[in-house]
Amino acid sequence: MRLRFAWIAWMAAGMAGVLAAAAGTSGAQQDGARSAAAPAGAQQDGARSDAAPASAQQDAARSAAATDAGEERPLDAEPFPAEASKQPTAAEWKAAPRVRLSRTGPAAAGCRAYRMREWLRIRCPELTVSAISLLGGKTEGVAFWIDPPRGGSELPRGGEVMFPIRRGDRRVIQILTFGPGYDGPFTLLPAIVVQEQWLDDEPAPTVAAS
Repeated sequence: MRLRFAWIAWMAAGMAGVLAAAAGTSGAQQDGARSAAAPAGAQQDGARSDAAPASAQQDAARSAAATDAGEERPLDAEPFPAEASKQPTAAEWKAAPRVRLSRTGPAAAGCRAYRMREWLRIRCPELTVSAISLLGGKTEGVAFWIDPPRGGSELPRGGEVMFPIRRGDRRVIQILTFGPGYDGPFTLLPAIVVQEQWLDDEPAPTVAAS
């Protein structure tokens, strides 16, 4: 009997050792899994770190847009030169300040105007432009530009007009877009009319976009 009890005790001790060893191995695997999961957390932190510059860029873009909007000046904030000057270069236009037109209608709310000396540039970056035409007035120095399609679209998006403002000038420029009509979905429809005039007896010109 004593030998039998001793054998049972020995078997119980052995089973306890096996179970303890198995538990220890399982715990080691769990610790290993947690250790393996740690780099994933580090990768997430890295991803957040990588996203930070993009957020900073968005904040910078919003700040730049706010600054650009705040720098808008009256059209006649600076005196117009008495003598005609040459058309501004691309570098000059890049540094040209934004100006506020005499009148701006809802249709031209997305357009921006820039002035360099007596030259005015009106740009509508988000308008789908189909055509631009001079309906009447002086043609000297008048120039148009329609942006090519972008973003996978087949329609041109964005356009601008440029002309000098000099005493005695009168002009009417029309910017057209696409829309439904008798000719189908690509019918040319008036979108914005730009009117500029500077009568001899007026101290400053009047430019409206509506």
